[in-house]
Amino acid sequence: MGYSFTHKCFLQVCSGLKMILSCPDCSTRFAIDADKLGPDGRRVKCGKCAHVWFESAPEPADVEEDDPVLRVTPLDPDEQSRIPVRNLPALHQAKKARSAKTGWIVSVVLLVAVLAVLWWGREPIARTFPQMQAVYDAVNIAAIPQPGEGLDIKFAAKLDDDRTLSIKGEIINTSSGVREVPRLRVQVSDDQDLPIKFWEFSVKVRNLGPGEEVPFTTNADSIIEDAASINISFTNPDNNR
Repeated sequence: MGYSFTHKCFLQVCSGLKMILSCPDCSTRFAIDADKLGPDGRRVKCGKCAHVWFESAPEPADVEEDDPVLRVTPLDPDEQSRIPVRNLPALHQAKKARSAKTGWIVSVVLLVAVLAVLWWGREPIARTFPQMQAVYDAVNIAAIPQPGEGLDIKFAAKLDDDRTLSIKGEIINTSSGVREVPRLRVQVSDDQDLPIKFWEFSVKVRNLGPGEEVPFTTNADSIIEDAASINISFTNPDNNR
């Protein structure tokens, strides 16, 4: 800017002139006498939050002897909009607030994305990293499906005259992931739902992909006349070891 003038000249020009200052920390505005800043500026302390900052003296181009004295303590909202603010650090405070808000939004979005991956990808994560199984168990989440989960069994049964029971059916993977096919357990019950005969068998494939199916057949002889219902279910692989 390149201005040079004496302290005496500064006092003559700034005598009676009011300035509007804004606290860089809390943005509170104050009206002060311009000549109190001196020609080189000085440290100023906020009367509201006690923040201290250095305020430079007004440039000669901003100071006119004919400027009216503004008695605006406290500032009137209508007048405040028409008075230019000398120190701009308060604007930086607003930028910091916006940056902090943006940072929080980004953090929330990232957190939601991580939680979504941990939820929807829990099965492959738990199978790839077995230690994660304990983490899911700690929050009561079944990361790895239970035996037969996502598999549907359809079958038809026929009882011959010689009391031989023939069962024909299929297993369908109705889930969106690969499912292990456990052994099947057949139970024949009477009209009181009491078991009278049961047996287990395996199908010819170990795993089924999404939408895949595998047929099966099984039979048993010497089925008594009291047989009333047939139930086919999956066994727990852990119990077969």
